Amino acid sequence: MATFIVHANLDCEARWAGIALPQKVQQRISLLGALVGVLAPPEHAVEVWAPAAVDPARLDARAWRPPTMRVGEPPRCDLAWADPHAKSVNDRRLVLDIAREHGFGLPGATVIARVDDLDLAGPWVTKAPWTAAGRDRCHGEGAPSPEQRTRIGRLLETFGSLVLEPWCERIVDVGVCATVASDGLVSAHPAHSLLTDKRGGFLGIDLAPPALEPAERDQLAMMVAAAGALLWEHGYAGPFAIDAFAYRDRDGTRRFQPLCEINARFSFGWIARAFHQRTGATQLGFGEAPPDATVLIAPGDDRVTAWIKT
Repeated sequence: MATFIVHANLDCEARWAGIALPQKVQQRISLLGALVGVLAPPEHAVEVWAPAAVDPARLDARAWRPPTMRVGEPPRCDLAWADPHAKSVNDRRLVLDIAREHGFGLPGATVIARVDDLDLAGPWVTKAPWTAAGRDRCHGEGAPSPEQRTRIGRLLETFGSLVLEPWCERIVDVGVCATVASDGLVSAHPAHSLLTDKRGGFLGIDLAPPALEPAERDQLAMMVAAAGALLWEHGYAGPFAIDAFAYRDRDGTRRFQPLCEINARFSFGWIARAFHQRTGATQLGFGEAPPDATVLIAPGDDRVTAWIKT
């Protein structure tokens, strides 16, 4: 049986930012990196290379066929979580530009290079140009506190600039997995729901159709096509995903932001779809598993776990 080699470089954003992740973070993302093996053809033996060692006992073989785990960068790979050369197209500042170009820029969203550039009256969030899983952010409201100023200052020292956005009261978070081919053709899967906490932290994927209005679905489809075209213009071809959300304005009006992230790589939406194809599962979650869920990664002291359910 041929061995399919996967490079689960979930530390790609940190590498693009020039940041060395702590060992505990490397261990956590390496555990999650095991899930990338599900993207390999089912008839192959799978070998996944990740930043740190993984305890094989954490990978519950009753639920799936876990891959063989290796540490480091493989000499070759058949599939990579992220193209190591895709730094420029994963920059959040690029997302800000394309959203504005299509008339979907959030009011007050901008790039800041100094703490004193932060000038939003309501709730806000600052984000690093390259980061994942809600890391390297700062939330606040109005003028930043001394602690927030310190936090933002340290982020600016590391990244040089940050994306500042108003923090919106979410109604539903959605994502779309898509591919841009080498000839520029964009193909997309149906939208899915993103499960998040109150701070936007990622909790999982629900493949059931999200509760969007018809006009919102049209706007989302338009931005998927626009994002794919932008990536192709910048020389990128391959998998990508975009995030969007419906939110409640201060006066209670429902509004839709059809683009808030472009991930020019694989994402956990792709992982959820791969598990759906193999098992019929419609949800992929991280955190405490519901009673009727099937555990993929058994919980440990690091609180990392993963599960699927129908």
